[in-house]
Amino acid sequence: MAELLLTLVNPVEGRDDEFRAWYWETHVPEVLALPGFVSARPVRLAEEPGGAAPFRYATIYEIEGSAADARNLMFTAGLGMSDSMDLSAMIVAPYAAPEVA
Repeated sequence: MAELLLTLVNPVEGRDDEFRAWYWETHVPEVLALPGFVSARPVRLAEEPGGAAPFRYATIYEIEGSAADARNLMFTAGLGMSDSMDLSAMIVAPYAAPEVA
């Protein structure tokens, strides 16, 4: 089974439209061009963030191989960034299917 990489991010306050255009039209396709990235499913929070859901946007990447290696590649590949993304807090976490006994 493929591993997954979960990213949780927010736009800079007041720049949501700019962020969405960059993130889904530029960033996600750039990430999918990297080796090991199979697919991406970007989603947005259905309600305003708060409490248990402080991030407005998430992307679930399907990874062929190690999700931890894919995360490291994402951070070292020299991908373009946008100042519309809030870099003060984000989560990029690798997940693998649990072993079933």
